[in-house]
Amino acid sequence: MVDQVRIDRFKSMTEADPQNELGFMSLGRAYVEGQLYKQAIPVLMRALQLKAELSPVYVLLAQAQCGVGDPEGAVNTLTRGYRIADEHGDLMPRNQMADMLKELGSPIPETRQAVLTPELASAGNIQCRRCGRIGPKMKERPFSGALGEQIHLSICGPCFQLWIREGTKVINELRLNLTDSAAQDVYDQHMMTFLGLN
Repeated sequence: MVDQVRIDRFKSMTEADPQNELGFMSLGRAYVEGQLYKQAIPVLMRALQLKAELSPVYVLLAQAQCGVGDPEGAVNTLTRGYRIADEHGDLMPRNQMADMLKELGSPIPETRQAVLTPELASAGNIQCRRCGRIGPKMKERPFSGALGEQIHLSICGPCFQLWIREGTKVINELRLNLTDSAAQDVYDQHMMTFLGLN
């Protein structure tokens, strides 16, 4: 279903700040969710021009390319995006791209991944859902509630610190007022995507 209010809000952001890659990513996501694939493609390409390492954008762009009947373009996008996601430790989008490549009958680029053994887990280590690295879990939950617990049990400290910086950028660039529930939802969506939890 097309959410025109969301589309208009993100379109206004990109018009007001043509260098705002998060605005373009959000607008592209709204187009894809509304199945407006043709409109999504140039918007998502612009997001990647501004910041090529935005792994979730490759997933969205490939979905849009498939939506307009361009599976070859989607395979190229996914192959490139998979390598970038792996290099940056973005496991969730990397795994989504692997599934899409399989569905399209294309090979998945080779990568190397660490394995969390029972011994490492019993010593208080986790395998980070975002970067795939094995290391000690954070000393305490970053905030209360189920989401705070999920992050504590599955995200490493360095990746959460990266989110703190990225989250500030999300708030500033998307001009979010976190007292507004719609803005909080946008913020949470970006956090879950960044941390590989959705």
